[in-house]
Amino acid sequence: MKKKIAISTLLLVFIAIIGIFFSYNLLFKDNIIDNKSGKKEQIIFIHTGATYNDVLYELKNEKIIKNITTFKIVAEKLGYANKIKPGRYEIGNNSGNLFIVQKLRSGRQDPVRITFNNIQDKAHLAKIISTKIEASQSSLLQAFNNPNLLDSLHLTEDNFPTIFLANTYEFYWNTSAQEFINRMLKEYDKFWNSSRRSKAEKLGLSPTEITILASIIQKESNKYDEYPIIAGVYLNRIKIGMPLQADPTVLYALKRLGVSRRVLHIDLKIQSPYNTYIHKGLPPGPICLPELKSIDETLDAEEHDYLYFCAKEDFSGYSNFAATWQEHQANARKYQQALNERNIRH
Repeated sequence: MKKKIAISTLLLVFIAIIGIFFSYNLLFKDNIIDNKSGKKEQIIFIHTGATYNDVLYELKNEKIIKNITTFKIVAEKLGYANKIKPGRYEIGNNSGNLFIVQKLRSGRQDPVRITFNNIQDKAHLAKIISTKIEASQSSLLQAFNNPNLLDSLHLTEDNFPTIFLANTYEFYWNTSAQEFINRMLKEYDKFWNSSRRSKAEKLGLSPTEITILASIIQKESNKYDEYPIIAGVYLNRIKIGMPLQADPTVLYALKRLGVSRRVLHIDLKIQSPYNTYIHKGLPPGPICLPELKSIDETLDAEEHDYLYFCAKEDFSGYSNFAATWQEHQANARKYQQALNERNIRH
């Protein structure tokens, strides 16, 4: 009798050990294929509207799961098939089925960081953003050009990009085109606080116009400490009805026509609303998305009598400023002489 009890006990212990072993393998054993890129995690993308079978296909097709059978057992036990939540999920290389299913089931997705700067236009922005979130390039462009949205914001297709402030942001991957715009509008309102709006008003410009001006200045120079002086030059020109005569706007006009080269003298007569040699005032929209610092430096525009500027002859990247055409010509000759001495064709 005692022998039978001992055998039964050993059998139960053996079964328990097997059960524990099976449960461990089922729930906690590493079931993630190590990322070949060397990263410590795999990324699972679940699209909006995806079904349970879509998720299983993604896990197989992208070679994320080692054993899809054990994953399905845990997923079905936890009712995951009825709780599919879209998003981008980072799963560590040593994760077991329980952790994987619980994370996917909870919807605790991991955000993506999006940085955009030096953006040329809406199409360029849409292309960049569509590589980071679920929204497609076409859906983003369609949303950007929605006439009802433009009317509600009192903006045009040309100046609409001014709502996008070049910076780094965190988004959930399954962000839609409209959700992206809504977030950008919140960031815009946060940036354009009462202090900045007051500065813009003193300069006689709206936040939209300040952004357009900042985009030109940023393309004119990479010396932030010069931006307030250059801003003052352009504001002086606007006040007296003088064309801005900014080469970067002509270059932008050429790019819109599919021409990519430096500005030639003949280009100064090109028929485009962005040609500030033949059209007075600001162009209809920004020629890039200026950095936040560029906008702030523009808002701090200096009051002076300068109407002209050209590159310094020391090739420092800074400019010589002048109040009269004669002074400007003298500065231009010094720069040209420096080019000649270095045998540089300009």
